[in-house]
Amino acid sequence: MNSTTHGLADLQTKEAIKDVKARYCRFLDTKDWAGFGNLFTADATMDVREDTGMDPVTGVEAIVAQVRFAVDHASSSHQVHTPEVELTGPDTARAVWAMQDRVVWQPGRSPLEGVGSITGYGQYHETYRRVDGEWKIASLRLSRFHVDMHQ
Repeated sequence: MNSTTHGLADLQTKEAIKDVKARYCRFLDTKDWAGFGNLFTADATMDVREDTGMDPVTGVEAIVAQVRFAVDHASSSHQVHTPEVELTGPDTARAVWAMQDRVVWQPGRSPLEGVGSITGYGQYHETYRRVDGEWKIASLRLSRFHVDMHQ
C-alpha cells in the first residue's frame, strides 16, 4: 500500500469513527435505545462520575440504563465538535470531542432536585475498537468544564 492509499484509508477510518459519534448524539436525543446500544462494544465502559458522582459502568445494558435514567424523561440536544481522532492500531483509535448538551426534563422528572434543565460544556474522551468490520465505542469518559443549571 503506497502512502496515498494509506492516507486515504486513514481518512476513511476517521470519517467512520466520526459517523459513530454522530449517531451517538442522534440516537441519544431521539431515544433510540437499541441503536444507541449498538454503538458500543460488549465490554464497553462509561465513566460520567465527574458529572453524576456515579461509579463507571461496564457493558451495553448498564450503559444504556444509565443514560436512559438521565434523559428518558427529557428533551435533549447533544452536540460534539472539533474531533481529534488518533488511530492507535489497525482496529483501535482514540478521540477527544468538544461537547455541549442541553437537557430539559419534564416537570417533576429531573434526577437533580430543584433543577429543571441544564446546559453543559466539556469533552468526551473515548476509545474505539473495530468489531466485525464496524467501529464501536470501547470506552467513554465525560469531562465537564461547566454546567449551567436552571429551575
